[in-house]
Amino acid sequence: MPDHKSMLSHLEKVIRRNVVMYFARKPDTEKTLAKVEEFALKQLDFFISEMMKSDAVLKRSWSNGHPFTAKAAINKETMDFEIKIVEKEPGKW
Repeated sequence: MPDHKSMLSHLEKVIRRNVVMYFARKPDTEKTLAKVEEFALKQLDFFISEMMKSDAVLKRSWSNGHPFTAKAAINKETMDFEIKIVEKEPGKW
């Protein structure tokens, strides 16, 4: 498997860019932490499902779901978004 941290770092950047583009023209009332995290998680699930299609090891390892979730932070003054991909903790997310 490629470098795990490098892959996650790259996914975080891509997802953050997609989040910024998706929410850029939306009113501030739509830019909630829950909505940003939901969108980021959908993006993460999409990218991981695509990676699994071309990697049999990932497909076998993550056949019951991948071990990651997307967490977000929003600076309310600047409306900047931050996305972090973390491993799920059982029973937490």
